[in-house]
Amino acid sequence: GGAAVAAGSGAAAAALIIELEEGRRGLPANVVGATSVGWLVDGRENSATAAASDADGGAAAEAVRSARQARAKAANSGSCQGLPPGGDLRPGAILVGDRAECIEVRGLRLSCPGSGSGGRALASVPVVQDRAYWEVHVKLVTAELGSRLLVGVAANIPGGAGDILQQELGATPRSFGVQFGAGGAGALKTGDVLGVAFDQAVFPVTVTIWHNGSLVSAPLPRGLKGEMWPALFLSGCAVDWALGEEHWTSSKSCPDGFSALMPSRGLIGD
Repeated sequence: GGAAVAAGSGAAAAALIIELEEGRRGLPANVVGATSVGWLVDGRENSATAAASDADGGAAAEAVRSARQARAKAANSGSCQGLPPGGDLRPGAILVGDRAECIEVRGLRLSCPGSGSGGRALASVPVVQDRAYWEVHVKLVTAELGSRLLVGVAANIPGGAGDILQQELGATPRSFGVQFGAGGAGALKTGDVLGVAFDQAVFPVTVTIWHNGSLVSAPLPRGLKGEMWPALFLSGCAVDWALGEEHWTSSKSCPDGFSALMPSRGLIGD
């Protein structure tokens, strides 16, 4: 009986650790009794193994290793070969929200390997403050000519047209995006950092974009009324969505008076 209980607790600990590493859960260090699980989204072998060993003497550690091997095999079998599936960023209160079926999400990493039609993704909350800033880090470009990435904002319309998440930003009302790659405002390369500043303290609202620290010339957005969500459109690329200030790598682009996205009132009260 005792062995069965230990095995069960070990399996639960292993499942929790894998969820933490893949960015599907973010919990403080005391979530498994006195076990020091920590924030394991960066896949640190020693921390995860120690946590699992604390849980049941090693069985969970073996389960974690087996799950990692299967995850690595799956990650290396697609077009985004070699990319850590959970991404480089630790998810916080704001995550990836609604997105097209073609977009794969692990934590704050989004990928759409094919260079076909692509799809949209929205953050999990709208912009609730007057001025907000976030970044997009390009991690992989899978099709040199066909890959494209649009960064901007869009309304989240419940029950809208069924294919709205397959539409590029700017192709539908209350959406705006600046394109990189495939003849857009700039080339799209692995390692690019795109900064986005959204200002709704003025009318009409403005969206300002930086490409590797350089201001991008873009048309003024039109028709952006009501709540706006940070939005992306991906095709043939993988990115990390730096929604929190701790994720930024080009914070010098953030203008004075702008700040990272704030959780909605519902999230703050949870």
